[in-house]
Amino acid sequence: MIKIFLSVLLMLPFITKADTTAKISQILLYEDGNLVYIYPEGGVQNPPACHGSNGNYLSFKLDRPMAKEYLSLLMMAFAAQKTVWFRTHRDCVDQSVSDTIMYIKVMN
Repeated sequence: MIKIFLSVLLMLPFITKADTTAKISQILLYEDGNLVYIYPEGGVQNPPACHGSNGNYLSFKLDRPMAKEYLSLLMMAFAAQKTVWFRTHRDCVDQSVSDTIMYIKVMN
């Protein structure tokens, strides 16, 4: 029983999602790809292997169910210079070279 618990505990870093906590330095909308790029100050923390070298940003597609809400909240956080906590898929789901945002929290 203890061996199973320890095995699961040792695997947690590999099965948890990635987090980035930062203020936003830029927001870019890319019409041809239907994507929103979010550039966190200081870059993406713990990017997955698929995260490419063409930019240090997180992204999400504008056709996601809550994309308008994401964009609205992120623009407010950018304008107010609030810190944002990003949870990502730890995978390049919406674009092949950037970690995809899973959910966000704006902090005071």
